[in-house]
Amino acid sequence: MANLEALLRIGAYIVGLAALTLIFWYLLQVRWIKSSRRGMKLLLFFISLSLGLGVMFTGFFLYVYHGIGHQPDIYRRGSRDSNMVALTFDDGPSAEFTPAILDILKEYNVPATFFMVGTHVEKYPEIAQRIAEEGHEIGNHTHNHRNIPTLSTIELHGEILEATATITAVTGVYPSYVRPPRGMYDGRFRRLASLIGQDIVLWTISTRDWRYGVTPDSIIKTVKNKVKGGDIILFHDSGALIKNEGGDRRATVLALPQVIEIIQAKGLEIVPLSVLLHGAPAEEFPQVDMPE
Repeated sequence: MANLEALLRIGAYIVGLAALTLIFWYLLQVRWIKSSRRGMKLLLFFISLSLGLGVMFTGFFLYVYHGIGHQPDIYRRGSRDSNMVALTFDDGPSAEFTPAILDILKEYNVPATFFMVGTHVEKYPEIAQRIAEEGHEIGNHTHNHRNIPTLSTIELHGEILEATATITAVTGVYPSYVRPPRGMYDGRFRRLASLIGQDIVLWTISTRDWRYGVTPDSIIKTVKNKVKGGDIILFHDSGALIKNEGGDRRATVLALPQVIEIIQAKGLEIVPLSVLLHGAPAEEFPQVDMPE
């Protein structure tokens, strides 16, 4: 039953993409170009498919960074009137990169929040414990880093609750926050987060350090050009484009000292999420029976 629900959810996305592709095909082929050549029709199909994908990804981008409708239970930033920002790291812990990041944070006496994957906490318990012992805040990033909207409800509950149990058992700290992989969430996820007392925290600035071939300079430039008071900045200390682990995060490690110095040179203070969000604009909490 769980697999059927997941297949239906994936099927809904495929149907949506197909519908967008047909709409663009109709506009391009039937209403505009009206070509009878097979090669041109094939080209127009791929253009229509690309446009459909573009619309879907634009929709996902807007959903993650701005949301749709009233979403007071989701934090994307702190107060714009403050001079505070928060650093967050996703997908860890990692044996290769997290210790180096922790060393830099300790050297600069800077706090951060680590959104940890349950299976990585099981694999590297001593690093997860170090994160907690050094005073950094801890968030839940699911147990296996799976896309939330395509999971069945049973799988969704397993991802969140198992990660919560693992992180708490290993670190002795109950995760105060939860962040969905890739920022993709739905109504079920929001309700569950509310029930277990974990604030949903997304981000304002993505350093895009997950990209293949990313350089320290590009990370530094992104932060330098965009950062301002209230920002939540997203980095990664593990993860990969395809797998859950194995990505190269050397650029993040190399860029971090200069990123910290740039933020501080702008007169901004790096604070824990709990401090940043304490000053965030307060809104009334939504009804429990919000739509999916």
